[in-house]
Amino acid sequence: MSPAGVTFRRMVGMAKSLYATAFAFAGFLAASAALFAFNLAGAEGGRAGIAPLWAVSASPALPVLAAILGMETWSDERKSGRIDLLLSSPVRERDLVAGKFLGVWFMSSVCVLASMASTLAFLKFYAPALADGASLPGFVPGFLALVLQGALWSAVSVAASAASRNAAAAATATIALLVALPRGIWFAASSWADGGRFRFGEMPLDAHAFDIASGLVSTGTVISYALFTWAALFVAVKLVSSMRLRGRGAGGARIAAVLVVLLAVSFAAVASALAWRLDTTLDLPVGGSGETHFSARTRRILSDGRGSVVITAFLERRDPRFRETAHFLRAIKHEADAASGMAVSVRYVDPVLDIGEAQRLVREGVPRGSVAFERGGRVADWMELGESGCGERELASVLERMSTPFRRSCVYWTAGHGEALFDDYGSEGMSDIARDLALDGYGCRKIDLAGSATIADDCALVIVAGPRKDFSAVELDRLRAYLDGGGKGDGGGRVMALMGSTGPTGLASLLSEWGVRTSAPSFVNVRTISGTDAIVDSFDPGHPISRPFAGQQVVLEHPAAFSASAAASATGSGADIKRYRELLRAGGMCLAAAVERGDAASDLAVRPTRLVAVGDVGFVMNGKLRAYANANRDFFMNAVKWLSGRDALTESGTEADRLFSGMDRAARLRFAASSAVLFPLAVFVALVVVTLRRRRRQ
Repeated sequence: MSPAGVTFRRMVGMAKSLYATAFAFAGFLAASAALFAFNLAGAEGGRAGIAPLWAVSASPALPVLAAILGMETWSDERKSGRIDLLLSSPVRERDLVAGKFLGVWFMSSVCVLASMASTLAFLKFYAPALADGASLPGFVPGFLALVLQGALWSAVSVAASAASRNAAAAATATIALLVALPRGIWFAASSWADGGRFRFGEMPLDAHAFDIASGLVSTGTVISYALFTWAALFVAVKLVSSMRLRGRGAGGARIAAVLVVLLAVSFAAVASALAWRLDTTLDLPVGGSGETHFSARTRRILSDGRGSVVITAFLERRDPRFRETAHFLRAIKHEADAASGMAVSVRYVDPVLDIGEAQRLVREGVPRGSVAFERGGRVADWMELGESGCGERELASVLERMSTPFRRSCVYWTAGHGEALFDDYGSEGMSDIARDLALDGYGCRKIDLAGSATIADDCALVIVAGPRKDFSAVELDRLRAYLDGGGKGDGGGRVMALMGSTGPTGLASLLSEWGVRTSAPSFVNVRTISGTDAIVDSFDPGHPISRPFAGQQVVLEHPAAFSASAAASATGSGADIKRYRELLRAGGMCLAAAVERGDAASDLAVRPTRLVAVGDVGFVMNGKLRAYANANRDFFMNAVKWLSGRDALTESGTEADRLFSGMDRAARLRFAASSAVLFPLAVFVALVVVTLRRRRRQ
């Protein structure tokens, strides 16, 4: 066996006899699992794949693992005096360094593999719906990304150990160099500099792991890690070689060694900069981790659409949204090519590098940080990017609007009673859902029933969004008149009532007249995420509003419950029959209901009166829409379309690539406790037992 192989086996055998190895393994598993559980909760409703999320969670703890595993590679040899015996043997220093490096790298890779396997196992047990989309092959790119990083961290750890007689000092120096320094600089720059995160982008070390785990392999990244790994090993070899010169007065040789080390590090830095300058990104298909799936609505739009559309991402490449946006737009193009309907082309314009194209887009009114849609060489529409990049729902709405334009209708929101407002951008505002209404061609206006005698003819429906004050008798009479005649003479009106936590506030009598009785809820057998909400996964399969949502969930916060009043009827016919339908149910309660008066078959001649009551106004507030992956947005939009007389969605538009764990609060706590506490503790106990047995044998 080669000297490097012998040293490798000796290194691994020695690690099995150290308590530090047990601490390092258990600590890494606990830290990466705890961070994964935290990131999983934060990414709920986002587009992060499970494998990239796991890679980003394990990446910060990996340098600490390598530092502890490698801290005694040379420090112990120097402290015990065995270094003199090693250096007196006819073995080259580079073979010794290579063997120790491979030992540390191998052990760190084994620990990463254990973290990956445990993550998949616990997901399969606690979140089977999430685990079905995550497979072992899908985690391989993330594993390779961490192995690539682990090589550099292991090389730096071996070099730090060769520079110090004290193992703890070597580990501290490695952690300071690999964790505290880069993350501290990035955090300070992002916090204090103008532009913050949008100027400096994501933390590079985490971004590298996320990119590779998602299938975006940068040649510059791979080459840079390889170059600096070689440089760290070269430094370690020179440090070990300098030990031969102790006490021999070879000052000139030591100075020469320092100069060679500086030249090696400089060469690695310059070559790395060149690699980044000539960087090429490979977009590899990664199944079961980061690939983008699309909703049935988006696939239908791409399939039915005709003509060609050029989608232009107009943002800087260092913008943290560029990575997600580029990945998403490439997936949209692949989906469009497979659908053989709408021809989609994708291009990227950097406002700094592509000055000519940037000026053209600005002249046509396209701002930075947006996506433009062009036809015939002209910008037909554009949409601004959110914090997480390009949204599937917004992009699909623009494409649908470009291919099948329709008449613009107005949605009127009552005001003056403390209702949620569509122009409020706070967490309790409705600006997000108002933007979706605008993308679908609806205008949004406020209406004060106390001052308006009639409701305008362009009214598609009236929304009462969680009033906190009572409606006056005059206001209720005007709502009754609108429901009875619609203010148009061609049939009844359309109203959506969203109940707030303070109750119906004067609407109870009006709702009861139209077949809906409100009551206090009972949360006995209701699933919850935060402890104060209710997960609804039971939908009426026969109603146009709720039909597309089988297998999905709607989340309501402190909802009111409903039942049919004496004015309602589930069956019958005639112009005055009020048919009551329960749309959402949870724990035996109805949490959303629809009422229709009149014959739906004669909708073209006489508009039947329609009313929808939902037990929670907050379910489409900005904060709730951004918090969880659910069908809240789709349910609201389908209700709007049914009320306004447009065809309701026949398929769900909920983004299929949104991360949805399916775990409630109790399941999250059990998942975190099992993966971040019980499993690492079991590994620690097992490794301590192995260490004790080996020490007894020795």
